[in-house]
Amino acid sequence: MKKRTEEFPIDSSVLADFIRVNEKLWNEDHGAGGDIYINLSMVRMQVGWILPKIMFAKGLQAKNGGDVIAITWRENPSLTSFLASFGIKHYCIETENSRHPVMLAKAGIKTLSVILSSKTGEGLQKMYIDGIAAGRSIYEDIIRTSDLSTIRDIRTGLCIKKTAHILWMFYSLDQYLKKHKPAYEICDDCAYHEAMQSALFDKHGAKVYNCSGSGIRPVAIKKNGMPMRVAEVMNGNLKRCINELDKSYEEEAVRILEERFAGKNGRNIDRGAFSNKAVLNKEEFIERFKLDPSKKTVVIMAHTFTDAVYNYGEYYFRDYYDWTEETLIMAAADTKVNWVLKPHPTRKAYHENTDSIEALFNRYAREGMAILDDSISAESIKNIADVIVTIGGNAGAEFACLGVPVVIVGKPYYSGLGYTIEPASLSEYKEVLEKADEIAPLTDAQISTARKAFAWRGSKRLKAVTERFSDEFSKEVSGRYKKMYDSMALQFFESNKGTRDYNSDLLKYVTEYFSGHDPKECDYFVTGRDLS
Repeated sequence: MKKRTEEFPIDSSVLADFIRVNEKLWNEDHGAGGDIYINLSMVRMQVGWILPKIMFAKGLQAKNGGDVIAITWRENPSLTSFLASFGIKHYCIETENSRHPVMLAKAGIKTLSVILSSKTGEGLQKMYIDGIAAGRSIYEDIIRTSDLSTIRDIRTGLCIKKTAHILWMFYSLDQYLKKHKPAYEICDDCAYHEAMQSALFDKHGAKVYNCSGSGIRPVAIKKNGMPMRVAEVMNGNLKRCINELDKSYEEEAVRILEERFAGKNGRNIDRGAFSNKAVLNKEEFIERFKLDPSKKTVVIMAHTFTDAVYNYGEYYFRDYYDWTEETLIMAAADTKVNWVLKPHPTRKAYHENTDSIEALFNRYAREGMAILDDSISAESIKNIADVIVTIGGNAGAEFACLGVPVVIVGKPYYSGLGYTIEPASLSEYKEVLEKADEIAPLTDAQISTARKAFAWRGSKRLKAVTERFSDEFSKEVSGRYKKMYDSMALQFFESNKGTRDYNSDLLKYVTEYFSGHDPKECDYFVTGRDLS
């Protein structure tokens, strides 16, 4: 069988020039030590994502010894050459899988046991392997890499194939790590199949770090077998300092919100919810969507169905789609208030076409319910919302700053601070929504807390989660990558399409920098080398 390969989209002459310069810089012997793994299995082949992880790993290697090994799904000759110029080995998942046919059989048996015991998506989510929440990771992965928005039945060809394939990877990697003791794993994400990989590395004694172009953070594996995600880390840090934040944070929140509504901050793909769009006042909104002006209005702030459904911890719905559908069913039965559904601005970037939110809304829509189309600025919500409902989206933090009460079912960074309504069960959630017309606006004290939390999250003063890379080189790499990120917008999330020019431009800069500077003095390397 012919091996499948990945592409490293870059100009071949630019890559050759870089390799010629770079391979002269990393030829020292680091001696014995535990191996350092760079997990690129969820990373698109983009220099701005890959380079910081490589440099951080080389810093770790300088201090601790051992080999550095990068993990990808498929063979990638150009990437292998790029890695080799740093003295980094290449672990290809599919190649390693082919060496372990017994593990494929084991994966098949496990998959069969799951689909026989429970055919539902909830059944898959409950699957554990040696204390690792493999089922949740696989569930997220299937949603993210297919046209599905939810999984009701796992007894389909797609679900069975993907489950068995990911388990094959997991069992083969487990077998490999038994023979190659890992010291560190550098991950890019704490979701999807990468979550179970990180938990597996932790099981084998490795320290796990999340590394991006702007900073690093240690990743703890919780007792439920899941890596701790950013929202949980931030929530803990915020609760420890919220009472120490002064009035200036409230003022900062107002400024950030003004910029947000003007489409001047956040990712390009998020700014599209505000910039160059119509802002409706209450009367215009009521008239356009034929709502009852005598009733309160509840706004359901939807999530992107396929994007990391456990980002806000565990909750009593199967996923974002399930929550949206169940909430719409409740809305259709409740005529005491107006109901407005706001689709997430990034949904089209995450292949939300099958089971789209528009189709879902139309299934339950009635008079007194509306869906906010993309031509209208999300700023309009502040003019009509009496209650916001979300799992844990940033909109809950934003509109609470304006006094709008927020109902959440997940655990975002702003949960548990006294200004959110947090029903603990599905029955409580239904009870809260049935009495949505009785929910009072936030008090001044609650608004104060909400604004402090929001500014703490968004302020440039924040150093709440990561240790930041801030030298000239890292700022340039991150800045160029952000430009790519903004320019590509929707394409960025779908594939490597369009990255060739950006990769080539960034690697030209890196080649020039490495030719005239010692790369071992940059923050990426120094942080790894000095890590205690």
